[in-house]
Amino acid sequence: MYRRVAAALATAATAGALALGTAGTAEAAGPGFYARSHHSSYAECQAAGRAGEWIWGKIFLCEPFTSTRPDVIVLWVRY
Repeated sequence: MYRRVAAALATAATAGALALGTAGTAEAAGPGFYARSHHSSYAECQAAGRAGEWIWGKIFLCEPFTSTRPDVIVLWVRY
C-alpha cells in the first residue's frame, strides 16, 4: 500500500514537473526511479547506493545531475 501511494505521488509530481518544463534528469533515469541524494563523486554515490540496498534493493543508478553540472552525481533508486 505504501509503495502504491508513493508511486502515485511521484507520478503526479513528475507530471507536474513535465508540464512546467522542469523535469531535467528525471527522464534519464526512467519510470519508477526516484532521486534519493546527490554526491560529489561517482564512487561516493556508488557507496551510498550499496549502503542503502536494504531499503531500495540492488537496483540503483548514479548519473550526473545535468550535462552542464557533471560534478554533481545523483543517486536514483527504486522503492
